[in-house]
Amino acid sequence: MVLLKTTLTGIALLALGLLLLTYIAPYVTVEVQELHTRVVEPHAELLVGDMADRPYNLPASSDVFGSIDVNEAPSNQSGDIRFVVFDAQNFQLWNSGQQANFAYSADKQGQFNYTFKTDKSGTYHFVFDNRASLYKKYVVFNITYNEITTTRVPDSRMNYVAWALAIVGGVTLVYGLIRKPPLTWN
Repeated sequence: MVLLKTTLTGIALLALGLLLLTYIAPYVTVEVQELHTRVVEPHAELLVGDMADRPYNLPASSDVFGSIDVNEAPSNQSGDIRFVVFDAQNFQLWNSGQQANFAYSADKQGQFNYTFKTDKSGTYHFVFDNRASLYKKYVVFNITYNEITTTRVPDSRMNYVAWALAIVGGVTLVYGLIRKPPLTWN
């Protein structure tokens, strides 16, 4: 009787393991986030008179970063510039002389780094404002952003549970089938 219970338990565990492995495990998923670094502009050079605007399309909720190097045109010495980043709507407001919000703003000289986070996807205007200076400026800059993507993938832990049940069930089944019943003296 004990061997029959052991054999039936082995069959049940083996069947449960195989059922989990083939029908249930592929549908048990987890969310995985991956960080992708995207280079938008690896090396842009421009000569800024009064002002220059460079529009770039950026995704929502991304960390945008890069570096800028500013030099005066006649002397090639370190120069200063006002650097502002606007989304499309605020750029239109600012361009028409109205009050506007910016994603990033800095009055810097020479070489500097910047970083900001986008609120929404769309066009962002990178504005180099040189109206406060008498000299034109050479500007070299780059733009990179980190994008986080979320995907659902099968949970590999379910496969481990399914295989463990199948192996234990198989071993128990074999044990139940080959074990001889104990001798009883009557």
